[in-house]
Amino acid sequence: MPRYVPKTYNNRSVLRVIIGAFITLVLFVFILFLVLFFSLSRYVVDGQLELSWLDDPPPVTTIAPDSD
Repeated sequence: MPRYVPKTYNNRSVLRVIIGAFITLVLFVFILFLVLFFSLSRYVVDGQLELSWLDDPPPVTTIAPDSD
């Protein structure tokens, strides 16, 4: 008489895994959008995103070679 073993991990079809991964990805993108929206909302001026670190590039400094 065979022993009863529940099929706990065998009831997943490929379609259910793909749909689950897609829903997880959509939720991740939505949460990322919300976090970026609220964290960057303080940089919005007149409907445009004003990021000071993107507008002014840092000055390029050159180091003169030693005269030795």
